[in-house]
Amino acid sequence: MLRRLRSAARELLRPDSPKPQRDHATSVGMLPPPVPVPIEEVFESGCPRDPILKLDGCPVCGSTEATRVGRYNKFVLYERIPDTAATIYNYALCHDCGVVYATARPAGGRYDWLLEHFEETIGRTGLGDQRAGKVTLSSYALTDETRDQLRRLASRGIFVSDHSGVSRKEYVPALMVDRLANSVHVEILGSLLTMNRPRVLEIRSRLGGISAALKRLYDADCQALTLFENQQHLIQEVYGIPAKCPIDFDHFEIPFEGQFDLIVSKHMVTHAVRPREFLATVRSRLRPGGHLYIYSEFVEAEFLEQGHSMFNTLNPFHLQTFNTPSAVRALEANGFKMVFCTMHDGHFLGLAQKLEDIPSDWQRMTHEERGRRRGQYRLAFDLAVLQVPESLRSRVAQEWDGALERSLENGTAEIVKKGHVKVRPPKGGKLKSSPDH
Repeated sequence: MLRRLRSAARELLRPDSPKPQRDHATSVGMLPPPVPVPIEEVFESGCPRDPILKLDGCPVCGSTEATRVGRYNKFVLYERIPDTAATIYNYALCHDCGVVYATARPAGGRYDWLLEHFEETIGRTGLGDQRAGKVTLSSYALTDETRDQLRRLASRGIFVSDHSGVSRKEYVPALMVDRLANSVHVEILGSLLTMNRPRVLEIRSRLGGISAALKRLYDADCQALTLFENQQHLIQEVYGIPAKCPIDFDHFEIPFEGQFDLIVSKHMVTHAVRPREFLATVRSRLRPGGHLYIYSEFVEAEFLEQGHSMFNTLNPFHLQTFNTPSAVRALEANGFKMVFCTMHDGHFLGLAQKLEDIPSDWQRMTHEERGRRRGQYRLAFDLAVLQVPESLRSRVAQEWDGALERSLENGTAEIVKKGHVKVRPPKGGKLKSSPDH
């Protein structure tokens, strides 16, 4: 049966095969053209061609032993891309700490351009189109007019009751949303740490919710770093907390003086161009025995276990991903001891304490975990290839045949009517009978 399916697939790939009708179902792909064609969707974006860092070792622990597990990021699914290099990150699984990292990654001015075009880079709007986003949460630079507008909206306060009759256009609903969404982190920190007027730095604060709560409950002396200028403006206007922006994801620095008892970091390990240097900077600014709290960190389970497309999940800012054991190892390799960690809303969070010295004998990933994850990545990559839209399928033509053959063989794909390929991600990312990888 499998042999007949393979023969049918090859027949459909012949140049004289009739073009199948397009199917818009998300779980169904179409067979690609038989010969790769050049990408024609590049436009004059203004994105700098360099620098693109090419890594020969893990940027988290320094190990040089790794297995390539993926080639593309989310740009491969965009109709328009900055240039042909933008789609290729060549992800690798570190054999020691277990972090998966992009071996080709944007840096310097190239990374800055992506950040300046944040909404386009993560796919909220098309490249070159009018950027979407509210004035309270977008990458737009502020003008005197928008500053005055934010000041007027913020003057209504944080908790504006529905019964007040005030239109949502007359205040900033995101302020209350931020406070409520971040209350879980305040609960964890307040339960696990003894805080008495601590000095706190919040990195990549959305709208100051964590800092404001720690200031109110523990008389914390807080400072904040934000991604965008509108966030900085609102945090200072609403809470009176010193805030600075932007954040340098390539050569991370802390633009405040002195040491901190607690540093709170949102989604930074995932995005940092040089994560080892980022963690070293954080560690150097913590007092002895101080704590680092990381949260909203992207984990691989979304595409390894939950059936989502690997390409769609790895947006161009996702330079690192991991599982929980890898996060523990990564922090230990950089001088932190995990105190508590869990998953919240599908993302990793963890509280770690600064160690006096960076250990050399931290626990490495086992051979069994390495083999299991390599197999899962192979499976996830193949299924992502088969789910690339028909109009963009030429971009993955060189991987298509192998992905199709393996997926038909292991039962995660089938050829249905009119040559469609339907994918069936296995539950939990595990095949019923998985070969030893």
